[in-house]
Amino acid sequence: MESLTPASSAKQQLDLGLVDVFAELADLFGNPRSHGQIYGLLFSSQTPLCMDDIIAQIGISKGSASLGLRALEEMGAVERQANGRFGFYTAKRELKTLISGFVRQRLVPRLEKSNGKLRELSALLDQMPAEEAKESEWRLKRVAQWHTRATQFLPLAEKVLQSASKLMPQSDGK
Repeated sequence: MESLTPASSAKQQLDLGLVDVFAELADLFGNPRSHGQIYGLLFSSQTPLCMDDIIAQIGISKGSASLGLRALEEMGAVERQANGRFGFYTAKRELKTLISGFVRQRLVPRLEKSNGKLRELSALLDQMPAEEAKESEWRLKRVAQWHTRATQFLPLAEKVLQSASKLMPQSDGK
């Protein structure tokens, strides 16, 4: 086993720390921690990694790695390059890419689903006694207002965050 120099030990600690940071962020936004771990590992890696490397370095199952890589690809957070029968992955390091992918893949579908649920719940008002229906209708309208505001806010928030990411220094343009 090769011995670690203080510099390589510090680099390894930094890399593991980034894996933890991205795992926490993934969890915060309702994604599996393993997705954040994968992204953090790829973000800190100076070279593309294959799935076996990812599994070995963060200690997740092959199924978790496969699902995580697929979800991150769909979100636009990672890129796969084929090399023979293996795929090698790299992280995209632009904030706007991550934000757009998250909004498109996670937030918009959830808002659409909840909008459908609100319509279903509204149909139940006719089956309720008048006084209960009146109170329930007020509550549903209130939630619908919040939903509408969230739907209107998403594009604006995405643009603001993308604009902010343009102000951040870029090291390699990935």
